[in-house]
Amino acid sequence: MKIASRMTGLTPHAIRAWERRYGVVAPGRDSNNRRFYRESDIERLALLHKATDAGHQISRIAGYSKEELQDIVDRMNVIDMPPRKAPELRTAGDLTIVRDYNVYVDEILSAVERMDRKSLEETLMSAETEAGRNALLERVVIPVMERIGELWRKGELRISHEHLATQGVRTFLGSLLASQKTFPGAPHVVVTTPSDQVHEIGALTAAVTAASEGWNVTYLGPSLPSEEIAGAVTYNGSRALILSLIYPESDPLAARELRKLRRYLPGIPVIVGGRARQSYSQVLTEIEAVIVNNLYEVRTVLELIRTKGGV
Repeated sequence: MKIASRMTGLTPHAIRAWERRYGVVAPGRDSNNRRFYRESDIERLALLHKATDAGHQISRIAGYSKEELQDIVDRMNVIDMPPRKAPELRTAGDLTIVRDYNVYVDEILSAVERMDRKSLEETLMSAETEAGRNALLERVVIPVMERIGELWRKGELRISHEHLATQGVRTFLGSLLASQKTFPGAPHVVVTTPSDQVHEIGALTAAVTAASEGWNVTYLGPSLPSEEIAGAVTYNGSRALILSLIYPESDPLAARELRKLRRYLPGIPVIVGGRARQSYSQVLTEIEAVIVNNLYEVRTVLELIRTKGGV
């Protein structure tokens, strides 16, 4: 199972769930009754992973042949897909998908209110299995964390609720990042947040996204001084740096750190996202950072860097 997970980029939970619910593969058993996956199983799971990440529902494509799945993936590689501004773009006109996303968000909020971390993590796993990794990040994780922040600011949730949610989501995203394959010769990217930017869920979603796109990701966690960030970028020859700015907004310290980063890393693309990004627009323009508004734009910028050397 670990080998299959590593080779396909799917979590063991997703593989088991797809086998149980949809019969996508039928692994064999060795003399010790341990399951093993044939090369054809690995290829099929990898194709299903790519297709679901592009927005296809596993329930709809589970019965597709290898040739049909390969056709989906091939078309993904040649079509310049527009940003998915609304969930229904995953499957035109299918409003059940929108409802499903809201169900996941509501279930997570309910689990947080009950301080039920196990249910929180199980819901995240179900969302990743059913909706695909990109939809999980863009339509479940980011909206639910924004909603939890709003409820905390209104006094409708306690700090302990917010901490439980953050820890549960962080652990889950970390497991997704750890399950991603690494590729010899693939480009490197460093992901982190500047000093005193302690909120890291945005950075983690960007890290998982970059890894899903075939980049070798060095995730450093939150709140690092510019010298340390630049050292990591230089050490592994990274071709890009991704930063998340969430809180505080318009912080003079963060602005100074961003200017220092550009001095340390001339010519390295600096990709910046996060809720506070607009409050730093002046300094980000000054250092020629690439401002991204969503994870689709992160994927687009990374692809431009990989194929054209810059943006």
